[in-house]
Amino acid sequence: MSYTMKALGKFLLFLTVFVHVVVPFVCVSPLTALAADPPAPTWGRTGCHAGFKFCANVTTKESWSEDGENVYFFLDVVVDGTDVNKASTTVWYVGDNFDLGWATDLSKESFDVVRFLPRGSEFAYPQITCNPDYYSVADHCLPNASCAAEIACSGLNMTHYSTTETAKDILWVLNTLGKGRQNVLLSEGLGNFVVQRLLEMGESLKDLSVIMAGFTHPGYFDLFRSIRGYDEAMQRLLAFCEEDETARCVSHVGALEGMWNRLVNVMRAAEANTLPCNSRLDWGIDPTNMHREYRALLATMLKKPQHLLMLSEWELPQLIPSFIYRLQRCAEKDQAALNHLYVALHSEERAPCPLSVPQRYNWLVNELTLTRPPLSPEDLFAEALADRLVLPSLKDLQKMYDMYTAYPKYDAAPAVVVAAKVPLLLLLSDVDPVFPLGMAALASTLYDATLRLLPHQSSFPVASSASSCIKKNLIYFRAHLGWADAGQCQVDATYNLNFINFNAYEFYRVSDPWEFTTPNMPEPTVAQSTTTTTTTTATPHESDTKERFKKAVVVLTILLLVALLGLSGVTYLYVKRTELFKFSDDFYSNLNR
Repeated sequence: MSYTMKALGKFLLFLTVFVHVVVPFVCVSPLTALAADPPAPTWGRTGCHAGFKFCANVTTKESWSEDGENVYFFLDVVVDGTDVNKASTTVWYVGDNFDLGWATDLSKESFDVVRFLPRGSEFAYPQITCNPDYYSVADHCLPNASCAAEIACSGLNMTHYSTTETAKDILWVLNTLGKGRQNVLLSEGLGNFVVQRLLEMGESLKDLSVIMAGFTHPGYFDLFRSIRGYDEAMQRLLAFCEEDETARCVSHVGALEGMWNRLVNVMRAAEANTLPCNSRLDWGIDPTNMHREYRALLATMLKKPQHLLMLSEWELPQLIPSFIYRLQRCAEKDQAALNHLYVALHSEERAPCPLSVPQRYNWLVNELTLTRPPLSPEDLFAEALADRLVLPSLKDLQKMYDMYTAYPKYDAAPAVVVAAKVPLLLLLSDVDPVFPLGMAALASTLYDATLRLLPHQSSFPVASSASSCIKKNLIYFRAHLGWADAGQCQVDATYNLNFINFNAYEFYRVSDPWEFTTPNMPEPTVAQSTTTTTTTTATPHESDTKERFKKAVVVLTILLLVALLGLSGVTYLYVKRTELFKFSDDFYSNLNR
């Protein structure tokens, strides 16, 4: 019995030591001290998607900080030839707009190009998904509350699909498939937020360099307050109009006061309902509400579709100066052109909706919504209207709000932006309203990295406006382990904004975007009442008549002033001439004339 008691005492002592020493040690141990790593992935030819010669089905952990089930995600790689190990450098694309043609072109320069498809996405298991009808092209691919409810019913723990866990997945494949190679992470769109999480693990990153394009500061970006970035992008765009080498853009508009000031002037007239186009356009909207529609239309021209996962139609921003011009002039040909434009901008999206929408909204809802809960769309718009001119549609914002409310939530640690521990090249987009220049510039100074500013660049520039810059830098870095100089980084010529000479038929149903006649004058200053009950608004006919009368008075005044100046000049010359022939009383003085 005593032996049994002694044995029991020893067991209890062991158990106490285990609970108080061993277990806490396990809880605070690093990743490598937890359960065994998943099996290392390898490249193979089985199950690859169309256009890819090699692929890998990667096994990973639900959570890299605790034991749990395995999850799986997929990698595709484009190689030149049949040997996946031939190239010495691998480019890992992390983003939402992988272009197979771009990757194939890059592979011909002896780069392997990997498409990283994160955990929970369309080719992963399990998937964060919902009925595709809940984020259809008819709704501009924006998910609705039913999509969020379906995701909530799936039982998935959304924390396991965070940007942090995804960043650790990237680190895992870099240390396995990328071992012994030169690796370059290339990110854009929401992929930047994952790479920014990876940069926080600076001491663990080896043989790695990073290119981030069209990024922002993760500590300031907010899904709902991103509507406040449209004014900044618009000001940049209109500045390019003023800097046009031919000077025809700003002179066509007649904006002696500056393009931004003219836009403000026109929008104020629209809000006061003194702009003739308010009642002439066939948009089915009450004239007193047209100013809101103009603002939303301008936002759509800056970014269409207004979706964080989809490539913008880069031609549309070129229309904005001619849109301002036509909206003021509002002749019959302008009305026809603007009616066609309205229909074109409200059409369904051309591209199919990305299957990754439900998974990406996990990041947007849980990590990129800084104010939780956000203001209601009505309150958010009321707040923005106090100091913003260009705003997207309230309807689209309402859809995002409904999605946010129904989506399952988790808490995420704030992202940290500090000096990078790896070679980092930053490519800013200057006319992107969602990831505006100011926030990106702030992040770039904190990263203390190489910076290249490409004018005229909007969202998803990797395979479009910045493709040439990226290709030259990849080739240079492979040879010299440094980035090419700024002269090698230019926007591809195709994507340079051309406000004057481009074919606008698709949008206006006429090739000439302007059909220019004469420059416009500023809209007359409107005295607006601060109360809605006492505000009186002239009818469109009265407004037109007053406008013509004012212009006639101005013209007559100018002609009268010119005539008076001319008369004064003639009088002056006459006096001077007669003075020359005026005789003096002095006879000798007259002889000297």
